[in-house]
Amino acid sequence: MTNEFSINGAIAIYKGEEIFMTLSHFSLLKLIEKEGSINAAAKAKGIPYQQAWNLIDQMNKISPIPIVVRQKGGNGGGGCIVSKYGKNVIKLFEHKLKLFKKAMDEMNEDMQTCLL
Repeated sequence: MTNEFSINGAIAIYKGEEIFMTLSHFSLLKLIEKEGSINAAAKAKGIPYQQAWNLIDQMNKISPIPIVVRQKGGNGGGGCIVSKYGKNVIKLFEHKLKLFKKAMDEMNEDMQTCLL
């Protein structure tokens, strides 16, 4: 634990008053993209399936186009995919996250000289 002053924050995308995406949504989407199911992604993230489902359902309800789409069962047993629109949302969030981190780094550059 450091004893230095710092500015911290969290990035989130809102639609009006509703949270559309946070870092938690983002990391879950990346895992769904990798794992091919909400259940596997929830296990990999270490959260209950219901919590993962609620995060995805929240995004899909707010989004003009579904972010995660369920696949019918079959040989692979179904699952879900991140839609093309969802992949674009992931790329956008990644870009904004880099800009956000850069801004946080810049704001923290002189904190120790300003606050003794």
